[in-house]
Amino acid sequence: MPRLKLNRFRKLYKSLKTPWKPLNWLILGYLIGIEDRYIEIVSKQTVDKAIKEYREKINDTTKLEITKTKDGGFSIGYFPEEQND
Repeated sequence: MPRLKLNRFRKLYKSLKTPWKPLNWLILGYLIGIEDRYIEIVSKQTVDKAIKEYREKINDTTKLEITKTKDGGFSIGYFPEEQND
């Protein structure tokens, strides 16, 4: 049986619940879909923010370089950016 994971969405479902069961299943289905997308968005924002803060903290000055090799593959390398002294 599908269940809602977050209390915020459980409370919303309880407030939208009707006496007609087919409508309740429809509401629950929509809320489960919205909840999954909400969790993905919030977790992605949290990770992106943490990475940004970490890079600012350590002053990361590396440059990612992707080059195509002769055999059709790709080579990935990190190179520090040149600093003008």
